[in-house]
Amino acid sequence: MELLKILEKDLEGKGVLGQPEVPGLSAFEMQRKVEEIVRDVAIVKINEIIAYLMEDGATKEDLEKLLIKAGAVSSVFGRAGDIVPMKGDYTCDMVGAAREKHSAEHFTGGDDPIAPEKIGAAEKEHIHGNIDSGGCIGSTNGKIIMTGVGGKLVAKDKSESGFCEKAKVFSTTGAVSFTAEDNAEYDYRGVTSFRMNGAPVECHGFVTFGNITSVPVITGFYYSGDDITEAVSMETWEFSVFEHGGKPFSIFKNWGVVL
Repeated sequence: MELLKILEKDLEGKGVLGQPEVPGLSAFEMQRKVEEIVRDVAIVKINEIIAYLMEDGATKEDLEKLLIKAGAVSSVFGRAGDIVPMKGDYTCDMVGAAREKHSAEHFTGGDDPIAPEKIGAAEKEHIHGNIDSGGCIGSTNGKIIMTGVGGKLVAKDKSESGFCEKAKVFSTTGAVSFTAEDNAEYDYRGVTSFRMNGAPVECHGFVTFGNITSVPVITGFYYSGDDITEAVSMETWEFSVFEHGGKPFSIFKNWGVVL
């Protein structure tokens, strides 16, 4: 359907224009004549326009979906209208971006290996140097640094390390009287009298007698081995003390006169 303008020829003979001063028309005919242009021209043309719009015109909804063909994007992956980006619209390779999971590329030998210094990591081959209480193995105050499984450095308490502390050494001459102490080493020489009191500890010692003036006395022990109360001058005796079940035990050995 083609819409045409209202032309001058469409108005010829219509309305009251050109009527004599006394038209000689009835009242009804005069009323029709006054409304003739509106009824026979304007209304007809308006109805034509309405019919055209109803048939071929665009609604507001149609206009919102209007596809612009002047070089603008009309849709993205089948989506039109107010288009917002969505995951999956483009692949990483299409836009030169990294894939969401691409750690293998950063491995040694990958397409884009990461240098350790770039991420604050240590080289594969490196020296730890001196490790203090701020080291990565935790607080080391008062602990011993040891190698564990696979050579991993670990910090252990002295009791966990398996090492023994250096024994305390006691040495004297003459009259000797003492109570056994834990982790002690005794070296008594030229002893004239000897008295040893028991305790549930672990220790070891040698006693070399000089000129004995009294019989050696051992108290507070479960003891065995050679009988030290039979010791005589110039003999060397060895003893070992240990704890078992909370009780003190000792063993004595007479080495005789050692030249």
